[in-house]
Amino acid sequence: MNRHLVSLAAVLAFTTCAPSQSSAPVELKHFALDSLDGVRAVTGVAFDPQISVDGKGSLRIDTQKPMTIPLFEVTDVSIDNAALIYQASVQSEKLDGQAFLEMWVRIPGKGEFFSRGLDRPITGTASWMTVATPFLLQAGQKPDLIRLNLVVQGKGRVWIDDIHLSRVPLTTR
Repeated sequence: MNRHLVSLAAVLAFTTCAPSQSSAPVELKHFALDSLDGVRAVTGVAFDPQISVDGKGSLRIDTQKPMTIPLFEVTDVSIDNAALIYQASVQSEKLDGQAFLEMWVRIPGKGEFFSRGLDRPITGTASWMTVATPFLLQAGQKPDLIRLNLVVQGKGRVWIDDIHLSRVPLTTR
């Protein structure tokens, strides 16, 4: 299995910073997490109606050991020559370790590749913060599957809410 790790700095190096409509992020999917609808995880997660970014609830993860929580799969987007951005709000309580976003992208004929938000993990007890991880798709690299996960390396409690999957066209400077 091929793997590909990308940092947010790499996205910034390949995209323009000048504001223009063509380089603005375009939302592909939004998962509000106002219920468990569509969430792939079947154990270790619960809907928490009391704690959230938007007042409508969030997904709570309680874990005693490291685990990867499968959240959503996206199969109905047609995209290439762009940066995919997986963004979410996360909060933690007594997290002994760290948690971060993970995105797997399957490109037909090439394999599966991943991106992890290791540059800004959440740890300890922390209030809501927005985290993101990018994935660069070159021209002709059209994924047929995008998986959004939350990785918890340690034990404790983590909440995740308001997930966005967006694209930013790649342009040269």
